[in-house]
Amino acid sequence: MSIEQNTAPADLAAEPDGAPVRRRDYRWLLSLGTLVALLAILEGAIRGFEVPSYIFPAPSEIFRSIYTGFAAPLSSKSAYYTHILTTVSEALGSFVCGSVLGIALGGLIAEFPLLRRLALPYVIGLQSVPKVALAPLFVVWFGLGISSKIVLGILLTFFPLMVNTLAGFASVEKDRLELMKSLKASPWKTFRYVKLPSALPFIFAGLEMAAAYSVLGAVVGEFVGGNSGLGVLMLNRNASLDIAGSMAALVLLALLGITLQKLVTMARNRLLFWAPSKDVLRNVEAQPD
Repeated sequence: MSIEQNTAPADLAAEPDGAPVRRRDYRWLLSLGTLVALLAILEGAIRGFEVPSYIFPAPSEIFRSIYTGFAAPLSSKSAYYTHILTTVSEALGSFVCGSVLGIALGGLIAEFPLLRRLALPYVIGLQSVPKVALAPLFVVWFGLGISSKIVLGILLTFFPLMVNTLAGFASVEKDRLELMKSLKASPWKTFRYVKLPSALPFIFAGLEMAAAYSVLGAVVGEFVGGNSGLGVLMLNRNASLDIAGSMAALVLLALLGITLQKLVTMARNRLLFWAPSKDVLRNVEAQPD
């Protein structure tokens, strides 16, 4: 057997002429079929037991509410467009600002041990405070606009980035550092060519967590006080006992979080194609029980 055959990925097949062909992955069809089956079972159970819609609406009612929200005019208060734009802006703002702050602080703490001893206890103490308790204060300090939601989202997103950045810089192999030291490389070159590439897989893992936390921070801030957003829409629908509309907003929030996480995953796969952890979940799924 040739070396090329031994080192070929598991998802590549060979044509008669020896050229590798990537096999198609149909697992998404299985996931889609499972989702459709679960929704059908839930629809049948709710209708069979005659569960009132104000307690738990059927999936068809939730989808009808989603369609109604997107079919409404842009100027209508029941339309989703303004609420989605507000929540997306808050989530993206907190994700970007919190990620930059977390990566920068994590890198500084990793490079300067004195800063770690001075700043880390305060950071951990701030992270231990429930963010729901801080949300009303942020509304008082920054108002009902987007600023208070972004500040709350930053507090939720920067800590996972800081911790993962610290873990990434701590994972650098000592042999590589000794090699750069023997080559008399400058601290900047050591950081650029050795430390940062070793920390990037950890940083992207933190970015995936921060993508979900940014949506959470936006919604919590809207619950406490806001003029628009999917969180405000949920509160208004709950007040009018429109549970289907409230759960429709939940579906949109879930889709928003999944989209942000997938974008981070796509960027990771594009930039870190060399990282061995890129397909860890896929390899685990492929292993037999």
